[in-house]
Amino acid sequence: MTASCGLCERDLEHGYLCPGDTLALAERLDRMPKIYSALAGFLSPASRATTEFVTRSHAAATLPVDEAVLDLRYGGIALVLEGWRSDVQRVRGWGEPAVTGDVEERVHRAARWLGMELSWIADAYPAAGDLASEIRELEGAALSIIGATPDRGKRIGNCVAVDASGAICGAVLRHRSGETRLVCPWCTCTYESTDFLMLKTLQPDADNASEDAINASETQAS
Repeated sequence: MTASCGLCERDLEHGYLCPGDTLALAERLDRMPKIYSALAGFLSPASRATTEFVTRSHAAATLPVDEAVLDLRYGGIALVLEGWRSDVQRVRGWGEPAVTGDVEERVHRAARWLGMELSWIADAYPAAGDLASEIRELEGAALSIIGATPDRGKRIGNCVAVDASGAICGAVLRHRSGETRLVCPWCTCTYESTDFLMLKTLQPDADNASEDAINASETQAS
């Protein structure tokens, strides 16, 4: 029995999301809290040019709030992430998740939870393609405001963790300035700074199938 990716429609042996789109979604979920934080600097529209005439009555007026940023910061991002978490839990029969904390905490919690569940989502969640599509659109809307993707870090290789079936994870690992450990966005395997050299020596051959998936994820995340 064959299937197709719910986002790019590539043929799959099984599941609902191809490895490339799964990895791209993992990276987007990892960036989402950083994007949320970056939007704070765009709540107020740019001030008028200094050459523009401003009357005394308006000179000290408070700048308006950018409604697009406001929507993303205070509801949009959190509600989308939490909505998908709620539906995944519903499908798995786990009931509704608790919603606590301020908006920033909610964004972090929901994005991290979805990231940890990506393996199941890709394999067994029929709406995986819709989830990936909406997260991609959400990130695009935010990036159209802030202008660039927050620092993704330097790619140092692929995760070499092996699961119970003997399969290698293969997800992209990135190192950002100041980080002393890496956490795989797919399998959550943790690498300390003392493991970085080992990672380099254990990297899979560039011609194997996992490299194709990584290249696909790089294209989707661009």
